[in-house]
Amino acid sequence: MPPKKFTLGFIGAGRVGTGLASSFARAGVKVVAIASRKIASALRLAKRIRGARACAPQEVADRADLVFLTVPDDAIEAVASGVKWRGGSACVHCSGAADLDVLRKAVADGALAGGFHPLHMFGEVGEPAGKLAGCAIALAGPDTLVEKLERLARVLDAKPLRLPEGGRALYHAAANFSGAFVIALIQETIALWGKLGIAEAAALAALLPLVRGTADNAEKLGTAGGLGSAIARGDVGTIRRHLDVLAKEAPDSLELYRILSLRSIPLAFAKGTLKPEAAKEITALLEKSILKSVD
Repeated sequence: MPPKKFTLGFIGAGRVGTGLASSFARAGVKVVAIASRKIASALRLAKRIRGARACAPQEVADRADLVFLTVPDDAIEAVASGVKWRGGSACVHCSGAADLDVLRKAVADGALAGGFHPLHMFGEVGEPAGKLAGCAIALAGPDTLVEKLERLARVLDAKPLRLPEGGRALYHAAANFSGAFVIALIQETIALWGKLGIAEAAALAALLPLVRGTADNAEKLGTAGGLGSAIARGDVGTIRRHLDVLAKEAPDSLELYRILSLRSIPLAFAKGTLKPEAAKEITALLEKSILKSVD
C-alpha cells in the first residue's frame, strides 16, 4: 500500500509529534487524528494539518491505520496499554532506546508493533518543523510493517536504517556522542573561554562556524581525514602546554581533554599525519597527566 493511501494518527503533540505530523502532511500523507495529554496541544497541531482531528487516544487508534506514539519514552508502555487496538492496524513508537516489548498490549490485541526513530534535532513546539531530508530513521518491527515504515521514511526524503533486534539502546546511547554531547563540549569551551572574559554569545558566534566546518570536513573526507588538531599534527609541545594550563586553570576539564585526546590518536594514525614516535610521546604525556591528577 503506498504511503499516501493509508492514514496516520499521532498520540503525543510535542516536538517530535508536531515535527513528524507536519512533515508527513506536507508530503501528502493523510494525518487524520491527533491526541495529546493536553487537549490544547492536540487542537493546536490539528489546526495546522488539513483533515486532522483532535481527539482522545482511543479515537486515534480507531481512525488511523498506523498510529505513532510520540510521547516520552517512560510513558510509551502506559499509553499503548491504555488503548484497545484493531487487528491489522499498527502501533509505532518513536523512541530511539526502547525495544518493542513496551508495545506488547498492542500485539496482544492483534496490531503490528514497530519503531520509527528520526535521528534529528526537532525545534521547540510552534517553530517551523525541521526538514527531515537526509536524516536517518531507525526502524524496527516485522517485515510487513518495516516495509511500510521504509516507504514513509522515503516520502520524507529520509534514510531508513534497520537495526538488529535488541540493538536500539546501544544505537541511541552511541548517537549521543554525535548529538547531545556535542552541545556539552561546546559548553565546555564556553566555560573555559569565560575565564578569559569572553561572553557566551561571543563564544557561540566564534565556535559554531568551527563546529560546522568540522562536520563539513567529516562529510567530505571521513572522520580520519577530517581530523584537525595538535594530535593530528603530532605537535607535542602544544599538547604539553594544553595539559599544563588545564591543570592550573581548569583541573575539572583535564580528564575530559585527556580521554578525547587519547581517542584521537588512532584517527591521526589513520589520517597518516601522526608519526609513531610522536604518537608514543603524546601517549606517554597524556598517561603521565593521569598519574598527576590521581596524586
